[in-house]
Amino acid sequence: MRSIAAIALLAAAGSGLGQSISLASTMDTDSFVSENAITGAFAQIGQGDGSLGSVGSFTGDADGFYFLSDLGQANPSPIGGSDPLDLFPREENFQVGSLGFDDAAIGGSGVETTAVTSLDLSELWTSDPNRVNGSAGSPPLVISDISDRALGLWFFDSGGSITFGGLDSADTVTFTNGQLTSIDVEVDAFFTIDGSDDFVGSLVFSGDGISFQVEDTQTLGGFFTSTIVIDLTGTVNAVVPAPGTAMLLVAGVFGASRRRR
Repeated sequence: MRSIAAIALLAAAGSGLGQSISLASTMDTDSFVSENAITGAFAQIGQGDGSLGSVGSFTGDADGFYFLSDLGQANPSPIGGSDPLDLFPREENFQVGSLGFDDAAIGGSGVETTAVTSLDLSELWTSDPNRVNGSAGSPPLVISDISDRALGLWFFDSGGSITFGGLDSADTVTFTNGQLTSIDVEVDAFFTIDGSDDFVGSLVFSGDGISFQVEDTQTLGGFFTSTIVIDLTGTVNAVVPAPGTAMLLVAGVFGASRRRR
């Protein structure tokens, strides 16, 4: 299993002093995570009312543990006998992390592109000691965009992780007249539950968009063939698309990857 340290990714930097960009993003509220075999359930950012209330032994926003057959419905049915999940404790306000770039090539005039030198995704997912807790009433000890504690409850207190691959030379940021107008980064993504192989997907930043996608099938517990789908999309707040490019970004790579239902 990959270490959480794999989230801190560092490539060779150029001669510039280097700068950091926040990856805080506003996510689409129809973004979701689902599992089809053992639980037949999904969690979606837009479910629940966004308030911190109590439902049985659960305290938080009930955005998870709905019947998968109700995905896409306005009022899905919660799975009976299961505690609700607060899988997205920040709702659509993801913090994600930050990236570093070599600023030696950025003079502040015209269109300029430079390499991404580091990627920190520790706000997107961080290991929580209360993931394996045996009790829905145990509070989370770590808050990240995707709750590790909620994932633990979802998968019967199993351990697991979300990790990411490394950068390469194609990962860049673009500035127009000194203003960030595009992030173009793609890294592999791995979702693991104890006893399973990695469910493999990708995390892509394209223009002003962010897309975390997994749709993979593995065997859980040696018996169940399970398909995990992670379909999280949104907009990176720090990016201001250059004039005339907004429609191209909408029609580009995200048009092919957004909603696979």
